[in-house]
Amino acid sequence: MKFVSENTSIPVPKVYCSFVRKNRAYIVMERIQGEEVPSAWNRLTEDSRQKLFNELQRLMQELRALKPPKGAGVESCAGGSLRDSRIIRSCPRFGPFKAIHEFHLWLRNYLEPRGLHQCSTHGDLNPSNILVRGDRVTGIIDWEFSGWYPCYWEYTTAWLGNVTRTEWQDQLSKFLDPFPAELEMDRIRRRWWGDF
Repeated sequence: MKFVSENTSIPVPKVYCSFVRKNRAYIVMERIQGEEVPSAWNRLTEDSRQKLFNELQRLMQELRALKPPKGAGVESCAGGSLRDSRIIRSCPRFGPFKAIHEFHLWLRNYLEPRGLHQCSTHGDLNPSNILVRGDRVTGIIDWEFSGWYPCYWEYTTAWLGNVTRTEWQDQLSKFLDPFPAELEMDRIRRRWWGDF
């Protein structure tokens, strides 16, 4: 959150402090005023929804425009390991990887894939992590899965992380670039390697 707030205009909670106590990490942060998208959704007009999608698209483009540090691979913003609740075998963290190629090898139990470039990704862009007031985004929260990932990762995690919210899945292409081939690849990976 600190990295995102220092490098973008994306509304994130201000971090006051963080600490580890008894082997458990804690973050003390600002409380953002707003409600989760699912709570507000039915009250929003089509025009308000479109304004939200336009704003989300602008914010995600800003996130994607961040350049990884020289030599960065697939890793957290701080250069360390990553988390993704969809990958159970990571127990609970995985990586970092020197390159996307290594990340893909690991995802596929070392079967050979093609490489891509990486970009900054939230990693859990579900509607409950987007706070709104009317037709304005007031905050994007829960950044624990963020990091430098392949460009398709934001779309596939948002789509597959919301399998019970099919209406949200249908809206993703209004603010994220769709990656249908990569989405199908991720479905196949999950089916064969049982990450759920």
